Amino acid sequence: MKSKMLILILVLSSLLMAGCIGDNGDITEEENETPVDVPDENISEDDVLVDENGEVIEPQVYVIRLDRYTALPNYLEINRGDTVYWRNEQSERKLIFEVISEDGLWEEQRINYGMQFNYTFTEAGTYNFSVPPWHSMNSTVIVK
Repeated sequence: MKSKMLILILVLSSLLMAGCIGDNGDITEEENETPVDVPDENISEDDVLVDENGEVIEPQVYVIRLDRYTALPNYLEINRGDTVYWRNEQSERKLIFEVISEDGLWEEQRINYGMQFNYTFTEAGTYNFSVPPWHSMNSTVIVK
């Protein structure tokens, strides 16, 4: 019985330690502007984009950081099929932000400190987002 308890404690300790090791969560401007790959499991053949050479343009992920009462960046140009994450990094006062799609893409999204909300854009257009009452947190996404 003692050996089972010891093994359980070691496993739980390992899991706890694994969660504490690694990235401190800070995002540099370079990371923020560099898109990462997105799985293509939800993209149909009609949504596949190709460049002028006929090569497939892979969907990308972008992050809009909500921090210091500002959206960084507050303007993005992306392709159809790309995903944008709005991430609440407002460590001062740990506020909850409400991200509103001015174009009705979604209902108001409340994002707690340290959490994020994402949306995959499937149609070209210019989309505006607000985070009331902080106008400096408003953002625009242009989908090509």
